[in-house]
Amino acid sequence: MVTGAAGMKRLTLFLKERKGAVLLEFVMCFPLLVVLFLFCMQAAQIMITWQVVHYAAYMGARSSMVSNNINRQSRAETVVKRILAVVSSSPVDSKEAKDRAPDEFSKLDGWGWLPGTKYLEKQVSVDIPLLDIDPSGVRCTVKFKMFLHVPVAGRLIAFFARKDKDPSDKDWEKQLEQQAVALNPALLKGVAQTMELDKVKYPYIELESTSVVNIPYGTKFYPIY
Repeated sequence: MVTGAAGMKRLTLFLKERKGAVLLEFVMCFPLLVVLFLFCMQAAQIMITWQVVHYAAYMGARSSMVSNNINRQSRAETVVKRILAVVSSSPVDSKEAKDRAPDEFSKLDGWGWLPGTKYLEKQVSVDIPLLDIDPSGVRCTVKFKMFLHVPVAGRLIAFFARKDKDPSDKDWEKQLEQQAVALNPALLKGVAQTMELDKVKYPYIELESTSVVNIPYGTKFYPIY
């Protein structure tokens, strides 16, 4: 208990003391700023990939509209995979042929092979109706599983992107409000949306885009090839 004038003076000086305040503010704010920075990085990658997926869906529909109904699917898949190979970012990267997608998707004339395309086939899904159900033209739907490589932010986004959450996973959403849980990617390893590749699980998010391109009468009724 503080008594006397000397004691009150010491208490006043103690309350006015600011040593360590900056360090305390840094310790409290720096982890949050790091997570925010990582989220910005991952969000930028997602937006860029989303634009490429949308463009791939448009080009898939555009390239298949000059083909007959039987060949539309294969033609669209070739074009879509060739475009999405640019943003595949598979976790395995080497110059060996076994660690990349087929040359028709990964090789650029006059430049070489695109890096990180080993799992392109597992990432891309293309759907085009066999029949002309849509009167407005060819409908091409592209689904792309984008790997999330940014630490912490990638697994958090992959967790919230999961569609098949059970009650225990929903409890995790409440626990993520705690900073210690949100900053520990190891705790999210078992509940984030992941794809197992070579016995290693990688977080991902599925991006989907649909594009419809009108079919000119000449190619609709008289397909050349």
